[in-house]
Amino acid sequence: MRCFYILCNAGGIKALLFGRQFKNWRGVRVRRVGIVIKEKSHKAKEAADNLIAYLGTKSIESIVIPSRTEDIGEAVRGNIPDCDLCITFGGDGTLLFAARVFSPYGIPIVGINLGGLGFITEFRESEVTECVESFLREDFTLEKRIMIDVRIVREKREMFQSTGLNDLVVSTGGISRLIELGVSSGRKFIGSYRADGIIVATPTGSTAYSLSAGGPILEPMMEAFVISPICPHSLGARPLVVPSDEEVKISVLSDNREIVGTVDGQIALQLRCSDEIYIRQSQVVTTLISLNKRSFYDIVSAKLSWKG
Repeated sequence: MRCFYILCNAGGIKALLFGRQFKNWRGVRVRRVGIVIKEKSHKAKEAADNLIAYLGTKSIESIVIPSRTEDIGEAVRGNIPDCDLCITFGGDGTLLFAARVFSPYGIPIVGINLGGLGFITEFRESEVTECVESFLREDFTLEKRIMIDVRIVREKREMFQSTGLNDLVVSTGGISRLIELGVSSGRKFIGSYRADGIIVATPTGSTAYSLSAGGPILEPMMEAFVISPICPHSLGARPLVVPSDEEVKISVLSDNREIVGTVDGQIALQLRCSDEIYIRQSQVVTTLISLNKRSFYDIVSAKLSWKG
Protein backbone atom coordinates (compact mmCIF):
# COMPACT_ATOMS: atom_id res chain seq x y z
CA MET A 1 0.00 0.00 0.00
CA ARG A 2 2.78 2.40 0.82
CA CYS A 3 4.58 1.71 -2.48
CA PHE A 4 1.42 2.47 -4.41
CA TYR A 5 1.02 5.81 -2.72
CA ILE A 6 4.62 6.73 -3.46
CA LEU A 7 4.05 5.91 -7.13
CA CYS A 8 1.02 8.14 -7.33
CA ASN A 9 2.44 11.04 -5.41
CA ALA A 10 5.82 10.95 -7.10
CA GLY A 11 3.80 11.23 -10.29
CA GLY A 12 1.83 14.10 -8.81
CA ILE A 13 5.05 15.96 -8.01
CA LYS A 14 6.38 15.31 -11.50
CA ALA A 15 3.11 16.45 -13.06
CA LEU A 16 3.12 19.67 -11.07
CA LEU A 17 6.78 20.37 -11.83
CA PHE A 18 6.32 19.93 -15.56
CA GLY A 19 2.84 21.45 -15.74
CA ARG A 20 1.30 18.41 -17.41
CA GLN A 21 -1.54 18.20 -14.89
CA PHE A 22 -3.02 21.39 -16.36
CA LYS A 23 -1.87 20.97 -19.95
CA ASN A 24 -4.24 21.83 -22.78
CA TRP A 25 -4.65 18.55 -24.64
CA ARG A 26 -5.73 20.18 -27.90
CA GLY A 27 -3.14 19.61 -30.60
CA VAL A 28 -1.33 16.81 -28.75
CA ARG A 29 -0.18 14.04 -31.07
CA VAL A 30 -1.13 10.63 -29.71
CA ARG A 31 1.95 8.43 -29.63
CA ARG A 32 1.17 5.98 -26.84
CA VAL A 33 -2.07 4.70 -25.25
CA GLY A 34 -2.23 2.96 -21.89
CA ILE A 35 -4.82 0.19 -21.77
CA VAL A 36 -6.10 -1.04 -18.40
CA ILE A 37 -8.03 -4.30 -18.42
CA LYS A 38 -10.23 -5.80 -15.74
CA GLU A 39 -8.51 -8.59 -13.89
CA LYS A 40 -9.36 -12.13 -15.10
CA SER A 41 -11.84 -10.85 -17.70
CA HIS A 42 -11.61 -12.63 -21.05
CA LYS A 43 -14.01 -10.08 -22.53
CA ALA A 44 -11.77 -7.21 -21.45
CA LYS A 45 -8.68 -8.93 -22.88
CA GLU A 46 -10.43 -9.58 -26.19
CA ALA A 47 -11.61 -5.96 -26.42
CA ALA A 48 -8.10 -4.74 -25.58
CA ASP A 49 -6.57 -6.98 -28.28
CA ASN A 50 -8.96 -5.49 -30.85
CA LEU A 51 -8.00 -1.97 -29.77
CA ILE A 52 -4.27 -2.76 -29.94
CA ALA A 53 -4.70 -4.00 -33.50
CA TYR A 54 -6.62 -0.85 -34.44
CA LEU A 55 -4.03 1.44 -32.83
CA GLY A 56 -1.33 -0.37 -34.78
CA THR A 57 -2.98 0.75 -38.03
CA LYS A 58 -2.56 4.33 -36.78
CA SER A 59 1.09 3.78 -35.79
CA ILE A 60 0.15 4.37 -32.16
CA GLU A 61 2.02 2.39 -29.51
CA SER A 62 0.06 0.74 -26.70
CA ILE A 63 0.95 -0.68 -23.30
CA VAL A 64 -1.33 -3.02 -21.34
CA ILE A 65 -1.57 -2.46 -17.61
CA PRO A 66 -3.15 -5.00 -15.24
CA SER A 67 -5.67 -3.59 -12.80
CA ARG A 68 -3.64 -4.52 -9.70
CA THR A 69 -0.71 -2.45 -8.48
CA GLU A 70 1.40 -5.46 -7.53
CA ASP A 71 1.16 -6.80 -11.10
CA ILE A 72 2.66 -3.68 -12.71
CA GLY A 73 6.28 -4.36 -13.65
CA GLU A 74 8.99 -1.73 -13.50
CA ALA A 75 9.23 -1.49 -17.30
CA VAL A 76 5.50 -0.81 -17.65
CA ARG A 77 5.53 1.56 -14.68
CA GLY A 78 8.25 3.63 -16.34
CA ASN A 79 6.20 4.02 -19.53
CA ILE A 80 3.01 5.26 -17.85
CA PRO A 81 4.04 8.97 -17.66
CA ASP A 82 4.61 9.03 -21.43
CA CYS A 83 1.08 7.90 -22.32
CA ASP A 84 -1.14 10.46 -24.05
CA LEU A 85 -4.39 8.64 -23.36
CA CYS A 86 -5.70 5.88 -21.09
CA ILE A 87 -8.53 3.52 -22.05
CA THR A 88 -10.02 1.15 -19.49
CA PHE A 89 -11.97 -2.03 -20.21
CA GLY A 90 -14.14 -3.27 -17.36
CA GLY A 91 -16.37 -1.38 -14.97
CA ASP A 92 -16.15 1.55 -12.59
CA GLY A 93 -13.65 -0.32 -10.41
CA THR A 94 -11.21 -0.62 -13.30
CA LEU A 95 -11.50 3.09 -14.00
CA LEU A 96 -10.98 3.94 -10.31
CA PHE A 97 -7.72 2.00 -10.40
CA ALA A 98 -6.66 3.79 -13.59
CA ALA A 99 -7.49 7.16 -12.03
CA ARG A 100 -5.01 6.57 -9.21
CA VAL A 101 -2.29 5.46 -11.65
CA PHE A 102 -2.74 7.89 -14.56
CA SER A 103 -4.26 11.05 -13.05
CA PRO A 104 -1.07 12.21 -11.29
CA TYR A 105 0.43 12.64 -14.77
CA GLY A 106 -2.58 14.53 -16.15
CA ILE A 107 -3.41 11.76 -18.63
CA PRO A 108 -7.06 11.78 -19.76
CA ILE A 109 -9.08 8.59 -19.35
CA VAL A 110 -11.80 6.89 -21.41
CA GLY A 111 -13.87 4.32 -19.53
CA ILE A 112 -15.37 1.45 -21.55
CA ASN A 113 -18.15 -0.36 -19.70
CA LEU A 114 -18.23 -4.11 -20.36
CA GLY A 115 -21.34 -4.77 -18.30
CA GLY A 116 -22.72 -3.98 -14.88
CA LEU A 117 -23.95 -0.63 -13.57
CA GLY A 118 -21.15 1.70 -14.66
CA PHE A 119 -21.77 5.34 -13.74
CA ILE A 120 -18.33 6.67 -14.70
CA THR A 121 -17.51 4.23 -17.50
CA GLU A 122 -19.56 6.20 -20.00
CA PHE A 123 -18.93 4.28 -23.23
CA ARG A 124 -19.95 0.91 -24.62
CA GLU A 125 -17.53 -1.56 -26.18
CA SER A 126 -18.89 -0.76 -29.65
CA GLU A 127 -17.85 2.88 -29.19
CA VAL A 128 -14.11 2.31 -28.61
CA THR A 129 -13.01 3.19 -32.13
CA GLU A 130 -15.30 6.23 -32.18
CA CYS A 131 -13.76 7.47 -28.92
CA VAL A 132 -10.21 7.19 -30.27
CA GLU A 133 -11.14 8.81 -33.60
CA SER A 134 -12.84 11.69 -31.77
CA PHE A 135 -9.75 12.18 -29.61
CA LEU A 136 -7.53 12.26 -32.68
CA ARG A 137 -9.86 14.84 -34.28
CA GLU A 138 -9.88 16.86 -31.05
CA ASP A 139 -13.67 16.51 -31.00
CA PHE A 140 -14.21 15.87 -27.30
CA THR A 141 -14.82 17.49 -23.92
CA LEU A 142 -12.61 17.09 -20.86
CA GLU A 143 -14.35 16.61 -17.52
CA LYS A 144 -12.29 17.45 -14.45
CA ARG A 145 -13.22 15.35 -11.40
CA ILE A 146 -11.86 16.15 -7.95
CA MET A 147 -9.96 13.48 -6.03
CA ILE A 148 -9.26 13.02 -2.34
CA ASP A 149 -6.03 12.62 -0.41
CA VAL A 150 -6.44 10.36 2.61
CA ARG A 151 -4.07 10.31 5.60
CA ILE A 152 -4.31 8.06 8.64
CA VAL A 153 -2.57 9.24 11.81
CA ARG A 154 -1.91 6.89 14.72
CA GLU A 155 -0.39 8.15 17.96
CA LYS A 156 0.62 11.39 16.21
CA ARG A 157 2.46 9.52 13.46
CA GLU A 158 1.27 9.39 9.86
CA MET A 159 1.15 5.72 8.98
CA PHE A 160 -0.82 5.63 5.71
CA GLN A 161 -1.52 7.84 2.71
CA SER A 162 -3.45 7.28 -0.49
CA THR A 163 -5.38 9.09 -3.22
CA GLY A 164 -8.84 8.19 -4.48
CA LEU A 165 -11.51 9.29 -6.91
CA ASN A 166 -14.65 7.92 -5.26
CA ASP A 167 -14.61 7.77 -1.49
CA LEU A 168 -13.15 6.92 1.88
CA VAL A 169 -15.19 4.43 3.89
CA VAL A 170 -14.72 3.61 7.57
CA SER A 171 -16.77 0.56 8.50
CA THR A 172 -16.94 -2.57 10.56
CA GLY A 173 -15.40 -5.75 9.25
CA GLY A 174 -16.33 -9.32 10.12
CA ILE A 175 -19.26 -9.52 12.55
CA SER A 176 -21.43 -6.42 12.14
CA ARG A 177 -21.84 -4.21 15.18
CA LEU A 178 -22.11 -0.51 15.82
CA ILE A 179 -19.01 1.64 16.06
CA GLU A 180 -18.67 5.23 17.25
CA LEU A 181 -16.97 7.79 15.03
CA GLY A 182 -16.39 11.49 15.57
CA VAL A 183 -16.63 13.69 12.47
CA SER A 184 -15.34 17.23 11.90
CA SER A 185 -15.13 19.49 8.85
CA GLY A 186 -12.83 22.48 8.64
CA ARG A 187 -11.97 22.08 12.35
CA LYS A 188 -15.67 22.38 13.20
CA PHE A 189 -17.04 19.39 15.08
CA ILE A 190 -20.10 17.98 13.31
CA GLY A 191 -20.92 15.24 15.79
CA SER A 192 -20.34 11.65 16.81
CA TYR A 193 -22.14 8.84 15.03
CA ARG A 194 -23.07 5.40 16.30
CA ALA A 195 -23.41 3.50 13.05
CA ASP A 196 -22.03 0.71 10.91
CA GLY A 197 -19.64 3.28 9.49
CA ILE A 198 -19.14 6.58 7.65
CA ILE A 199 -18.59 7.41 3.97
CA VAL A 200 -16.88 10.57 2.73
CA ALA A 201 -17.52 10.73 -1.02
CA THR A 202 -16.56 13.03 -3.86
CA PRO A 203 -19.24 14.06 -6.37
CA THR A 204 -18.02 11.21 -8.59
CA GLY A 205 -18.41 8.83 -5.65
CA SER A 206 -21.85 10.16 -4.76
CA THR A 207 -23.39 7.58 -7.12
CA ALA A 208 -21.50 4.70 -5.48
CA TYR A 209 -21.67 3.41 -1.88
CA SER A 210 -22.83 6.80 -0.63
CA LEU A 211 -25.96 6.56 -2.80
CA SER A 212 -26.72 3.10 -1.40
CA ALA A 213 -26.42 4.57 2.10
CA GLY A 214 -29.06 7.21 1.30
CA GLY A 215 -26.75 10.05 0.27
CA PRO A 216 -27.63 12.63 -2.40
CA ILE A 217 -26.39 12.58 -5.99
CA LEU A 218 -24.04 15.46 -6.78
CA GLU A 219 -23.25 16.81 -10.24
CA PRO A 220 -19.85 15.18 -10.86
CA MET A 221 -17.84 18.34 -11.56
CA MET A 222 -18.91 20.08 -8.35
CA GLU A 223 -16.37 20.70 -5.60
CA ALA A 224 -17.96 19.26 -2.48
CA PHE A 225 -17.95 16.19 -0.25
CA VAL A 226 -20.87 14.05 0.92
CA ILE A 227 -20.63 12.65 4.45
CA SER A 228 -23.03 9.70 4.73
CA PRO A 229 -23.47 7.58 7.88
CA ILE A 230 -23.99 3.87 7.20
CA CYS A 231 -27.08 2.49 8.98
CA PRO A 232 -26.90 5.04 11.84
CA HIS A 233 -28.51 4.20 15.16
CA SER A 234 -30.46 7.46 15.05
CA LEU A 235 -33.23 8.73 12.77
CA GLY A 236 -31.70 12.22 13.02
CA ALA A 237 -28.34 11.23 11.50
CA ARG A 238 -28.64 12.33 7.87
CA PRO A 239 -26.15 12.70 4.99
CA LEU A 240 -24.43 16.07 4.85
CA VAL A 241 -22.82 18.01 1.98
CA VAL A 242 -19.76 20.07 2.94
CA PRO A 243 -17.31 22.25 0.94
CA SER A 244 -14.37 20.32 -0.47
CA ASP A 245 -11.94 23.09 0.52
CA GLU A 246 -12.47 22.05 4.14
CA GLU A 247 -10.55 19.05 5.47
CA VAL A 248 -12.78 16.33 6.93
CA LYS A 249 -11.53 14.47 9.99
CA ILE A 250 -12.86 11.16 11.28
CA SER A 251 -11.85 9.97 14.76
CA VAL A 252 -12.24 6.32 15.73
CA LEU A 253 -13.85 6.34 19.17
CA SER A 254 -14.67 2.63 19.51
CA ASP A 255 -12.32 -0.02 20.85
CA ASN A 256 -13.32 -2.53 18.17
CA ARG A 257 -10.73 -4.69 16.45
CA GLU A 258 -12.85 -5.05 13.31
CA ILE A 259 -12.77 -1.50 11.91
CA VAL A 260 -11.45 -0.96 8.39
CA GLY A 261 -10.66 2.15 6.34
CA THR A 262 -11.06 1.68 2.58
CA VAL A 263 -10.18 4.00 -0.32
CA ASP A 264 -12.26 3.49 -3.48
CA GLY A 265 -13.19 0.01 -2.27
CA GLN A 266 -9.71 -1.19 -3.28
CA ILE A 267 -7.12 -0.10 -0.71
CA ALA A 268 -7.91 -1.22 2.84
CA LEU A 269 -6.25 -0.75 6.21
CA GLN A 270 -7.14 -2.05 9.67
CA LEU A 271 -7.95 0.79 12.08
CA ARG A 272 -7.64 1.12 15.85
CA CYS A 273 -9.28 3.17 18.55
CA SER A 274 -7.96 6.78 18.57
CA ASP A 275 -6.86 6.63 14.93
CA GLU A 276 -7.56 9.83 13.02
CA ILE A 277 -8.40 9.86 9.31
CA TYR A 278 -7.98 13.10 7.36
CA ILE A 279 -9.65 13.60 3.98
CA ARG A 280 -8.93 16.63 1.85
CA GLN A 281 -9.31 17.64 -1.80
CA SER A 282 -6.25 16.54 -3.74
CA GLN A 283 -4.20 18.76 -6.02
CA VAL A 284 -4.49 15.93 -8.53
CA VAL A 285 -7.67 15.70 -10.60
CA THR A 286 -9.00 12.92 -12.79
CA THR A 287 -9.66 13.99 -16.38
CA LEU A 288 -12.34 12.01 -18.17
CA ILE A 289 -13.09 12.28 -21.87
CA SER A 290 -16.69 12.87 -22.93
CA LEU A 291 -18.10 12.96 -26.45
CA ASN A 292 -21.25 14.78 -25.30
CA LYS A 293 -23.40 11.92 -26.54
CA ARG A 294 -24.97 11.30 -23.13
CA SER A 295 -25.18 13.77 -20.28
CA PHE A 296 -24.58 12.75 -16.67
CA TYR A 297 -28.32 12.98 -16.12
CA ASP A 298 -29.01 10.69 -19.09
CA ILE A 299 -26.68 8.10 -17.56
CA VAL A 300 -28.15 8.39 -14.07
CA SER A 301 -31.70 8.26 -15.43
CA ALA A 302 -30.95 5.10 -17.40
CA LYS A 303 -29.05 3.38 -14.58
CA LEU A 304 -31.59 4.21 -11.86
CA SER A 305 -34.69 3.90 -14.08
CA TRP A 306 -35.87 7.42 -13.25
CA LYS A 307 -39.39 8.23 -14.40
CA GLY A 308 -40.67 11.66 -15.20
